[in-house]
Amino acid sequence: MDEGEWDTFEVVYRAAYRPVLRFLIRRLPSGDAEDAAAEVFTVAWRRWGDRHGEPLPWLYGIARKVAANHRRATDRFEALGKRLEISTSEATQASAEEAALDRLGAASALARLSATDREVLLLVSWDGLDVGDAAKVMGRSRATFAVQLHRARVRLERMLAHAGPASVRKQHLASEGRSR
Repeated sequence: MDEGEWDTFEVVYRAAYRPVLRFLIRRLPSGDAEDAAAEVFTVAWRRWGDRHGEPLPWLYGIARKVAANHRRATDRFEALGKRLEISTSEATQASAEEAALDRLGAASALARLSATDREVLLLVSWDGLDVGDAAKVMGRSRATFAVQLHRARVRLERMLAHAGPASVRKQHLASEGRSR
């Protein structure tokens, strides 16, 4: 790599490190995300001449493969459920509990989707990629990705309709041995 390419790589690294790290934090246990980010940029350095198009979608594609290779990816939605603490005091914490149960319902619905459906939805909604860039990350054509995104959204809407807040509340209360 010559000095000009090094300078370009350094500019891309400085601009893309945090987005890539956030991308990995959502896919790996927090302790593994920084190591995976370092690996992403090591791979990017070695394959710098192979890149095509915008750097961030290309880096996201590398990050996706690095995360898959770690085989330590955890279910984001189980972690979310563990981090959410629902108050035992229903009288004083009713609105906070309702909000937490709504989030758990959405997380539960997302968790029941296939890994591909979750990835398609998260690339667009959490990572903020447009359909074209997300398609590149997934290694698909824009049209194929757009169809996948539409179908994933329909499946998520159906799951949310069937597992609304009331059913999540019943499941939560039943697991605590309470009822309403």
